[in-house]
This record gives sequence, C-alpha cells and structure tokens, in this order.
Amino acid sequence: MLSCYLLKLPILNQSMMVKYILLLLTFLLTISLPVALAQPLLPDDPYQPAALTAGDVIDRIKANITVDWTGETVDTFKAGSAGQEVTGIATTFLATLDVLKRAHAQGANMVITHEPTFYNHLDDKSYFTDDPVMQAKLDFIRENNMVVFRFHDFWHRTRPDGIFEGVVDAFGWGKYRQGEQQLFNIPATTLDQLARDLSQKFNTSTLRVVGPAEMQISTVGILPGAAGMRSQVAMLRENELDVLIVGESAEWEAVEYTRDGLEAGIQKALIVMGHADSEEAGMEFCAEWLNQFIDEVPVVFVPAGNPLWSPE
Repeated sequence: MLSCYLLKLPILNQSMMVKYILLLLTFLLTISLPVALAQPLLPDDPYQPAALTAGDVIDRIKANITVDWTGETVDTFKAGSAGQEVTGIATTFLATLDVLKRAHAQGANMVITHEPTFYNHLDDKSYFTDDPVMQAKLDFIRENNMVVFRFHDFWHRTRPDGIFEGVVDAFGWGKYRQGEQQLFNIPATTLDQLARDLSQKFNTSTLRVVGPAEMQISTVGILPGAAGMRSQVAMLRENELDVLIVGESAEWEAVEYTRDGLEAGIQKALIVMGHADSEEAGMEFCAEWLNQFIDEVPVVFVPAGNPLWSPE
C-alpha cells in the first residue's frame, strides 16, 4: 500500500519525501490502533494443559498395569492427597526421611515407595502417636507439601512383575533365564565366589550364606523381598537348583530348612541378600516405566540404600 502511494507522489526533494512518509505512517496508525485495541485479550497460552495432580499419576499407573486394580491393597496414599499438584516424581524402595529430603531437593514432591513409610505393613500410625521420629517425618512432609503413595501389590501383580524385571536387569542375568521362570543357568562357579560377586555388585557387606563355600553352583533361583516360608521352601524343594537367593528369611524357616537339608545330603544352598538390596532395583525400573507415560514433570529414582553394615 505504501509503495503504491509513493508512486503517485510528484518528484520531491529528500526533506519533503520524509515529511510525506511520516504523515502517511501517522494516518495508518490512527486507523489501525483503535481496531487493535477493540480486539478481545487472549490468555498467554490458550492451550496450556491443566496441572498434573497426584490422582492423575495414579490413574495413569492403573491404566498401564496389566491387571485390574481391585480388592484389598496397601497401594494407597500414605501422606498428602490425590488433588495435590505434582512438581516432580521420585520412586524409591523406602520413603525414609533422608529419601524425602533428597527427593524434595530434586524438585519432586511426590514419592512413590514400594515399602511402608510408617514402620509397619499397613502404615498404621496409632502406635506412634506423639512419637518424635514419626513427627519429624510428618512435619517434613507437611511443610514441603509432599505426597507419598505406596506401589507394592500391583507392581508385583502386573506382568511382568515390575520388581523382578528390575532385579534381573541389576543382576545382569537376563540371558541366563529359563523362560519366564525365576531360575537361571549361570556359568559354573562356587558358592563363595557367587556370594563375593553379589556383595561387590550390590556394594553390600551384610549378605549371608548357608552352605559350604566350595559348593559348585550353576543353577540359581531368585525370590527377592520377603516371599515367605512357603514360597521359599517350595522353590528349594520343587526345583533342580543349586542355590536360592532371597531377600530375607526368618532364621527358623528357610534358613533352618536349608541347613537341615544339607545335613540330610540335599545339596542346596541359600543366600540371604537383605530385603532392600534384593528389591531396590525394581523401583529404579519403575522410574523408567513411569517415564513412558508421564512427561509433564521429571520422574527420577532416589535410592534408599541398605542402612545395615558389618564390622571388619
């Protein structure tokens, strides 16, 4: 438009040309400004999604596991509520006070834990009324607007078992697995060497072993966590294996069963890793899994670690 107008102007000197251009620009601005001001104001981003809530996160978990979320379960909110906005998510084996602090430092106000937060399976707080340890944890959660959700039952029930998948990856034994079983055919070694390798791999000094150090090992079973006496004894009794690796066992259950078996000439050993060391990798895998369908906020893994140690 401006170029057409200029073509109709008579030949002018430079000074006059500048005046004409300024007058034209003033005219155009006078016409366009009221029109622009009359337009309705739009929000900065009309397509900005609603904030992600803790409830949204759990709904997506339910939609991505392979089983229905039904029946009694410990997989519930332990602190905070479904309506709270989520700034970041941390997965962990245990929501210890230290883990809560490290998650908060990384910008995560939602912690998804595998095991209890308040010192018993059902997270029943009644025994800890006015307890200073419990209160310190509750105060930190409240002061920092945090949410704690337990993801135990359905992380085990989904297929494949989320904990076991992470454990197999941590062991590096995927290529040795017998189909979908919890049995592995590893390169031949001794019980002592296997125990030393696991201690080094998982950086633990608290692993315990039942069986002769020189015993030859090639077939291994794994039952992480606290599978219970029946499952552990059944695994030892019903499978052709040389050693069973468990998370924990009462010393009068699978531990004593293994010892009596050795005395009776049944050459099967037991390695007790500790609950945390045997399952924590499953919650690292959980963070990777969550990242597949949650992209609004960061999802990180915060290890709780094994607090136990042994003197030299």
